[in-house]
Amino acid sequence: MKFVALALILGLLGGLLGGTVGIRILVPSGSVGPKGDKGDTGDTGPQGTTGAQGVPGVNGTDSVIQMVQQRNDSQIDTTTFNATRWYNLSIVDPSMRFIMTVQQGSRIFVQFSGVQRLSPPASIWVRIVVDNVLNSSRYICSTGPPASGTYTIPGHVEFLAASLSAGQHTVDVQFYKETGNPFMFDRTLTVMELSA
Repeated sequence: MKFVALALILGLLGGLLGGTVGIRILVPSGSVGPKGDKGDTGDTGPQGTTGAQGVPGVNGTDSVIQMVQQRNDSQIDTTTFNATRWYNLSIVDPSMRFIMTVQQGSRIFVQFSGVQRLSPPASIWVRIVVDNVLNSSRYICSTGPPASGTYTIPGHVEFLAASLSAGQHTVDVQFYKETGNPFMFDRTLTVMELSA
């Protein structure tokens, strides 16, 4: 009997608590109160590290001031030119000469690329000349015995002139027909002024 009485008391207490919790869930909430003031801004975070410095130019100072490129893919036949003598290519291709006005102390950087067609025996040399005084190294395209047939050979040469006086300077591409009668094609001349 005590057990039954205890079960009834516990059931009654459980019902009261469950009802109270249930009422709380079913009662609608009240209206929202007014918005509070904005809080203070936090402290500024530490400054980030400085990024890496860019790569400097050649010698730490050189930069390109101006640049021009001229191309020509016409065929040049060297048959009418005497052997063992330097000629300006501009005699037959005016685009292979360039006059550039530069600042005091600037340097001129020149690149020339060309394609030669040779039937043995044949040999042609090509170089860059600035102001008819400063010469680059040369490239040589040559074929000879026992070779036979026709050969198409590319060539490339570059030249960096020393510091120049302000004013106009002439860039020429020259060729030297050593032997045979080479043909020249696909010529590209690139000229740049670099700051001192």
